[in-house]
Amino acid sequence: MRLILGKGKVSNIIKKDDDIVLSKSECNITLMRHVKNYFNTYTPSVVINCAAKTNLEYCQENKIEAFDSNTYGVLNLIQQCKKNNTKLVHISSGCLFDGNDKISTEASVPSPGVWYTWTKNWADEIIKNYGYDNYLILRPRQLISKTPHKSNMITKFLGFDEIGTISELQSVTCIEDFSKMIDHLIDNDKTGIFNCCNTGTVSPHDIAIAIRDHIKPSLDVSKISYDELLDKLPNRRVNTILSCKKLIQTGYTPRSAQEALLWCVKNYDK
Repeated sequence: MRLILGKGKVSNIIKKDDDIVLSKSECNITLMRHVKNYFNTYTPSVVINCAAKTNLEYCQENKIEAFDSNTYGVLNLIQQCKKNNTKLVHISSGCLFDGNDKISTEASVPSPGVWYTWTKNWADEIIKNYGYDNYLILRPRQLISKTPHKSNMITKFLGFDEIGTISELQSVTCIEDFSKMIDHLIDNDKTGIFNCCNTGTVSPHDIAIAIRDHIKPSLDVSKISYDELLDKLPNRRVNTILSCKKLIQTGYTPRSAQEALLWCVKNYDK
């Protein structure tokens, strides 16, 4: 039985009919008594951790809360997973890498630039060094989906009447495809770190154009430079390209980023 922690855009899409999905109010992973209680209640064979604080500005302004959710709670989970011989599937982040045309593999050294990415990197290090090998650390990048959600990049862009976007190429992860990647890796009893993204790249400008062409014809799309984008935002954004060769070597080949983007915008909110 799979226990999914956190009710958000990822857990709502990856869940199966027989999965148990718990919100933060039901199971706060920063509280060991909550974690122990649900391990004892459900005795899961797999725990998928989707619980996290992901808003960069919120994490920067609320460092202790972000650390507790993104780092300390993961320590509680790996401790109980080891005690109960349960597989931990932890949703990490591709934002650990500031690529700018460099391709990051699972062996690349992270380069966290803001508090959010530091907390996610610390969690990865805890899992890797805890002394329990039955884990998956999964690193998606720039999540898109046909399902509306406030943190879905497509939904974010739809909130604007006009938008300036950069043309730097990035990896993206379609959440519906991510669900298949997770199932594949669990079903094949894989362990370790895996980049989980669609093949190839798209730019934020490509995403905005696709939204204009297929969902919101009135959206006024223009190009801005990367430096202009950074000047507008209080916290640094990264351009990350992930290699998914390791995932492909397990027997699963994701569809391309361009194909996934087109599918998401054509089927958005259906």
